[in-house]
Amino acid sequence: MQQQELFGSDDQRALLRRGMAMARLIGNDPRYTYYGRTVGLVSFDDGTLDDLIALTRLQGNSNCGVVANDDIADLAAQLKDHGLSPVQYAKWVGENTALTAARQLVRTVALPQDVTLITLDEHTRPETIGSLADMALGCGVLPSCGAVLRGLGKPAVCVAAVDQAGTVVSCAATAAFAHGDHPLLGRQAWWGMLATAPTRRGERLALILGAHAIVTMHEKYGFSSFMTGVEPGNAPSEAVCARIGFLNTDVSVLGCADPALLGSGRMTK
Repeated sequence: MQQQELFGSDDQRALLRRGMAMARLIGNDPRYTYYGRTVGLVSFDDGTLDDLIALTRLQGNSNCGVVANDDIADLAAQLKDHGLSPVQYAKWVGENTALTAARQLVRTVALPQDVTLITLDEHTRPETIGSLADMALGCGVLPSCGAVLRGLGKPAVCVAAVDQAGTVVSCAATAAFAHGDHPLLGRQAWWGMLATAPTRRGERLALILGAHAIVTMHEKYGFSSFMTGVEPGNAPSEAVCARIGFLNTDVSVLGCADPALLGSGRMTK
C-alpha cells in the first residue's frame, strides 16, 4: 500500500511506522506536529519536557518546534540525563521574502535540459518513489513516509528532478507542520528534504526544486510561511536558506532521539 511506503534502515523504517501510528492517534490535537516523520510538540506552551521525553520513548525520535535559544543548553542537558540524544536545529523562517525569492527563481532559473521536474502524487510509480528514497538516503536525508510525499492525508508537496534514465537526481519537499487550528503555527509549513545526487551537485538543483515546492505549496494550499531547521554551522544549508529568502530566528527546533530505538542517535542529517 502507498500509505506504508517507508524508507531507510530497519531502525528508520520502524521509526516512520511508529510516527504514522502516533499521528493517527493524536494527529487531530493542535498541540502536536507531524510532517511525515514523527510526532512532536509545537512548543513548550503546548506540553512539557516530560511530554517530549514520552514522545521520544514511544517513537524513537521527537522534537519541540519552538524553543528559545537561551533555553537549549539546559533542556539538552536534562534530556541527556534521561539517556536521550538531543540535537539543536536553528529555526529559519521564510514568509513574504521567501515567496518572492521562490517565484523569482522559478521564473528565471531553468533546470538542466536533461532532467524533468515532477510533483509526486497518488499516481507516481513506486519505482520513482524508491529512486528518490535511494538518492536522498545516500545524501543522509531520511524521506518522509510515502503518503506525505504523495500529498495524501495532509497538505504536502514533494518535487523531484528525474534524468533521462528515469532516475531521481534531486528532491525537495514541504508539508503542513502543525495542526491547522494551532493559533501560532497552524498556517506554517515545514520545508526541507533537499538532496542532490553527488554527480549532479553544482547545478543548483536543490535550490530550484526548493523554490518550486514553496510556490506550489502556496498556490495549492495557501501557505505563506515556511520553516526549516539547520544545525548551527552548516554553512551550505544556511546559504541555501538565505538565497531563498529565509531568515534565522532567535528560536530553535529541539530534536531528541532514544538510542535504544534509534542506534544512530539521530533521525536524519
